[in-house]
Amino acid sequence: MNKAVKAGTASVVNALTQLGLADAAIVVLVGSGARNTMNVRSDVDVLVLHDESHRIQFRCPGDVHVQQDNRSNFLKRLKDGDDYPSWALRFGIPISDPDGWWVKHVKAEMDNPHWPNWRPKVCYASKRMAMALELLEVGDIDAAAEELMFAASHVARAVLLQHGVFPLSRPELPSQLQAIDADLARLLEQLIDVDVDAPSLHAGGALLERRIESWNLNPDHVHQVAS
Repeated sequence: MNKAVKAGTASVVNALTQLGLADAAIVVLVGSGARNTMNVRSDVDVLVLHDESHRIQFRCPGDVHVQQDNRSNFLKRLKDGDDYPSWALRFGIPISDPDGWWVKHVKAEMDNPHWPNWRPKVCYASKRMAMALELLEVGDIDAAAEELMFAASHVARAVLLQHGVFPLSRPELPSQLQAIDADLARLLEQLIDVDVDAPSLHAGGALLERRIESWNLNPDHVHQVAS
């Protein structure tokens, strides 16, 4: 675990301690930090699980991204086919697990794994694509590239799940995709490395639109899930 990850997770634990919640909250390192594949664009991604139905209000450094959930909803998302809780249980690194809840459910997931539903990833990709195209129209290349990277990541995860491959962290997706969809792998690699200009973004957007349209999902369903 590198210094940035250690500092980021420590900031979350310290914030919870100051609020008197460290003895109840589960803290898990997720994302590329947990897989040791961080790049210059990576944040330190941390999952905080608690028993409350509302979000805990606390501040962390800008490069630390915290996703919060309560335990019961986390398990519901897992059962409903959300890939995030499944990924977290498979690859997350527990930083704080006061009552052993996390270890218990990691074992349950390993014994009886859930396979995520790929369809919502297409819906999320459509939403990000729309935003990327709007930003391209007004000439905000950097913001458009970031939105397109998220869209491509969602499409990549959908493709991999359809092919029976469990998606790893974002920096690892291009290599996972190489034998399945080389064009998508190359686009995602360029977006992760910020090696894109306006024409490349337009071409990448067209590629993603073709991939999304090939699934032929009901547009009303796409709008409903992505909103």
